[in-house]
Amino acid sequence: MKKLIYSLLITSNLALGWGEVGHHLIARSAVEILKSHPDLNKIEPIPAENLTSFLNVLKSKQYQQGHVANIPDTYWRNLEGELAEVGTLLGAPTHYLDSELLLGQTPSKDLLAAKIPLNYQDAKNSISKNPHFFKTVGTLPWRAQQLAQLYSHALNTQVSLVCKDTPVAEENTRVITAFAGLMAHFTGDVTMPYHSSIDHDARAIGQKGIHWYFENDLVTELELSRLFSKVVSRAESILKNKTQENGTPSIAILKDWVQTHYPQRTDSQQVTALMMATISDSYSQIEKLRQLDYTYAIASLQEALQMKHCQNLAVLKDLKAQYEKLETDEQKKTFGKVKVLSYPSDYDDKKVESACRRTPDTRVNQDGELSLDGKTVAQWHEDFIIERLALAASLTAEIWMVEWLKAKSPALCSTLLYAHKPSFVSPMDKNCKGYALTESPKEFILKNGKSALTQKLKTNHRHCVSF
Repeated sequence: MKKLIYSLLITSNLALGWGEVGHHLIARSAVEILKSHPDLNKIEPIPAENLTSFLNVLKSKQYQQGHVANIPDTYWRNLEGELAEVGTLLGAPTHYLDSELLLGQTPSKDLLAAKIPLNYQDAKNSISKNPHFFKTVGTLPWRAQQLAQLYSHALNTQVSLVCKDTPVAEENTRVITAFAGLMAHFTGDVTMPYHSSIDHDARAIGQKGIHWYFENDLVTELELSRLFSKVVSRAESILKNKTQENGTPSIAILKDWVQTHYPQRTDSQQVTALMMATISDSYSQIEKLRQLDYTYAIASLQEALQMKHCQNLAVLKDLKAQYEKLETDEQKKTFGKVKVLSYPSDYDDKKVESACRRTPDTRVNQDGELSLDGKTVAQWHEDFIIERLALAASLTAEIWMVEWLKAKSPALCSTLLYAHKPSFVSPMDKNCKGYALTESPKEFILKNGKSALTQKLKTNHRHCVSF
């Protein structure tokens, strides 16, 4: 059989973090577990009406939070008019961090982010040979920090507002919930293993296509209604407990990791540090996900020859030609078990196709062989999916609650209005707590010569997320 030599390929990393169902579920689950946050029992008494309003407003908006958590994918990647390409130029790099590039080597699994500076400009300066740090390496931790700061700023504004006295308080509550939902997208991205590595789609090992298959096809197959209660239960445990279970760190363990690796962090860098800790964990999970995919999702040659959606794959045609040249049934039986992987990543980018995968509802046994009595491919991934989604939900709830407590626990106002299309929040806008403030606009020039930085600067942070 033709020997495939795999090499690592730097890609544009335009894949999504989780599919629509996953991001929606993370935000909703975070809302559900807020009331279980351990800090509520450790601090001085909070005005009961304030806590009730905070929990009730987010509870009443949990489906909105799910919707808003998808905005960075469903809306910001599809902006219109002069901002048509902003989603790609300024938005896409905010969804990932190619850790190997930042460290200049393949990082160890337990110390992945130990040397990554928490300050964005310091991190950029650490690899001075790369002039396009923003779009090449990615900025996921700092994007989450930016939106957390905007959320915190809005909470602090709410302290001086009274719901019954002014419509400004209700408007500001909408801003708070919008920033909370937008941030939830990126605290979701950080738990998806393939957003922590340069090889974002497993092309280097011939498993191209795993990213979307895992985050969307499998999660959708398991269904939101079926996953929701399981994710909520697991997320509550991750938020409250101090131990590690099922290979997933609790929030307490992540915070200990932060204290060990970033003892000199500032208060505003706490979210960045938590994101780094989670990226470290996500990177350590890549091999486990690849093995699940290889065993249960990747089809054998014998299967692929009968699968319509794989018939046009060049790799299948090559394997089929070799299969037909075999002389004995025993040889064909053995060769038929070969997994139909993708071509190596050093092929022409436009010609590289995904590996041939079974549909998520295909039933297979523990060894990955077709079996009517086996679990579905999605079910073999279910425990792993629950762990990653639950970790994202607990991380989101942790930041939501801690920032609310730090802002002196303001009361939120009930509102019926829905944030359908929050405006794009630029990572380069100082008034929007941007972090890439010294990036040269020349790095983001569109093909037609116009700058992507067309949004006018605002003086009020609420305009950063106008509806």
